[in-house]
Amino acid sequence: MNPNGPIRRISRLIIIFLAAIWMMFEDWVWDNILAVMERVGRLKAVVHVEAFIAKQSPYLLLSLFLFPFLIMVPAKIYGLYLIANGKILRGVAIFIAAKVLITALVTRLFTISKEKLLMIKPYAVFYHWFQDKKEWLYSELHKLPAWQTARKQMTQFKIKLKSQLRNK
Repeated sequence: MNPNGPIRRISRLIIIFLAAIWMMFEDWVWDNILAVMERVGRLKAVVHVEAFIAKQSPYLLLSLFLFPFLIMVPAKIYGLYLIANGKILRGVAIFIAAKVLITALVTRLFTISKEKLLMIKPYAVFYHWFQDKKEWLYSELHKLPAWQTARKQMTQFKIKLKSQLRNK
């Protein structure tokens, strides 16, 4: 099989496109949750808890990331259980709520502890490797003609929508 053949190129294009869509969605969710959690972070009680958390060792901070996932997994399983038993809306709601709430918690925890986590060499290596791969993926995505066309159409749609909202 030719390593640079058409099947390989098409497969690579599909993988890049799907990964980029997933990462863009995650970034969008992350950015919006981060904005909400910054507001929550202004509450007095939250400020005190975050100050306490920020004083902890990098390894303790890293271990704190396990707790949200230990909560999320049973919640998602319960959501899937409800869906399987015909309670689709309730199951989907629990599944989504678990994802959003836990992502919000992890987002805030990461924001508080990022500097200390980067003191852990293996974590820092992985973090920088992941950031490099993410940047590469976005640069590959931006090269695609379909992506460029979609961005132009989205920009035009936003301009048109803003114009219509102003005229009402």
